[in-house]
Amino acid sequence: DLQEFQEIFNLVDTDRGGSIGTEELARLMDTLGIRTSPEELKLMVSEIDENGNGEIDFEEFVQVMCKKVNTDYTADEVRKAFKVFAGSAPDGCIRVKDLEHALQVYGREKLTAEEAKNLVAQIECVDGFFRYDEYVTMMMSEH
Repeated sequence: DLQEFQEIFNLVDTDRGGSIGTEELARLMDTLGIRTSPEELKLMVSEIDENGNGEIDFEEFVQVMCKKVNTDYTADEVRKAFKVFAGSAPDGCIRVKDLEHALQVYGREKLTAEEAKNLVAQIECVDGFFRYDEYVTMMMSEH
């Protein structure tokens, strides 16, 4: 799990500074289509930031990730959303090119082709497929 958390952390830590600041958190929320004000972002960081440096470091991130992900979506709904974009890929998988395409076309903040490619390059893919089923299970279950 720790390696998977590191991969997720690296996706958000776009400046590779070793911590997630409010700007990086804002980009993540925009990508997810979640509207947040600067005040809400600061509050989110302050609730997670235990050492008081104004950013979320990897240890703090892991502590949050080990708690059940708080979402209105069920794991099944998230899997169904992936499946919409997965087309004829094997069950629980999506082609890397289909995931990149979805990131460019859908969502409130569409990514450029280069941004989508960079984002997908940071997750573990096997033979051109991302196994989303395993990530959904990990992200949405109790640890």
